[in-house]
Amino acid sequence: MTRMKSNRARLLFFVGSLAALVSIRAVASPEGPGRDPASRALSIFSDVFALTRSNYVEPTDQKALLTGAYDGMSDALDPFSYYVAAADRAAFKAQQASGALDPGLVIARHSGYPYVVGPLPGSPAEKAGVKPGDLVDSIDGKPVRNWPLWKVRAALEGPEGTRVALAIVRGGEDKHVSLKIQRSRYEPPAPSTRWEKDVAIVRVPALTRGTAEHLRQAIEEAGKKSVTRLVIDLRGAIGGEISDAAPAAALFTGKGLVAKAVSRKLQLPSLEASGERLWSGRTVVLIDEATAGAAEVFAAALHDRAEATTVGEPTVGMAIVQRLVPTESGGSLFMTVGRYVSPKGTPLGGKGLVPDDRVLSFAGDSEKEAREGRDPILERGVELARDPRAPRRVACVLPIGADRVAVIV
Repeated sequence: MTRMKSNRARLLFFVGSLAALVSIRAVASPEGPGRDPASRALSIFSDVFALTRSNYVEPTDQKALLTGAYDGMSDALDPFSYYVAAADRAAFKAQQASGALDPGLVIARHSGYPYVVGPLPGSPAEKAGVKPGDLVDSIDGKPVRNWPLWKVRAALEGPEGTRVALAIVRGGEDKHVSLKIQRSRYEPPAPSTRWEKDVAIVRVPALTRGTAEHLRQAIEEAGKKSVTRLVIDLRGAIGGEISDAAPAAALFTGKGLVAKAVSRKLQLPSLEASGERLWSGRTVVLIDEATAGAAEVFAAALHDRAEATTVGEPTVGMAIVQRLVPTESGGSLFMTVGRYVSPKGTPLGGKGLVPDDRVLSFAGDSEKEAREGRDPILERGVELARDPRAPRRVACVLPIGADRVAVIV
């Protein structure tokens, strides 16, 4: 019975996603001159809907199919948008207003699978060892594949002091991990600075209001030590408001544009820096697949306006503006309505920031490197801080699958 319900849920999501994607394609590429793309898309959707209802091996529920279609369409937009059906609005509002705590996870969804964008710095989830890219298979014993994103987040939340049981699949390692994580309050760690001879290395776990002051202190201390090379480590930096990027960036860029917000409908203000530039030395910024939001904006501003070199892996693409938009049917669509672009026009919302110098990492390598005391991204960052023309040590990269590569050194 459980398997049958799971198969039915997959069917509903598949049909909805297929109809949504086919409709999107129809809008993007209408066939024949003079045809209304929207009408053609709706016609295709109607055909898929009717064929499913009349031909599927079991009787189907019209309402469930339509809900699956709406959910599939939001899933096709981006990993952070989701649909709330009219029947779920009361539960959604209660979840939003509950004030319950979660273990500190940023969750998104792709093709029906909820996954971890990253654990929030200092959170119980980070301390428990949850990693970016982990797929969430179940929460408290309940399979969550094809659950709406809001429902996944609601399941993670609960009263302070309670525990949530997670079953996760670690991508690339074929590793299943079970964790019980406490829901508790926490604060992100403060930035820290260490000195490696002629290079200052500032670790920024999360970009917050206090980040600018710590960077100011690091810059002043570097001046006393006659250090002119700075590495800013933003790997895993999630959290903080986008506006927190401006005062921190001003220390490196001076006054002017930090990021521009673009939207089809809304008039969104640009992010401007008003402080004076304090640092004029060489700057390297470390980023990875869990650098998100304000940290992406900060990194891009330093890249475009302070000639900083970015090193590591592409960022999340979470420098976005989202709004809850009510539908005529009584549901709601929580969707991305705007995104930030860098001073030179690089889109940060959706695509993320691609590093100037990419350091490839592989599943399982990080734990081995940690045991050996190695950090390839940091090593490369320090190397480039000392010599921006330092040659790469990778000779070639060979593809060995859809999402895997081999590095020949």
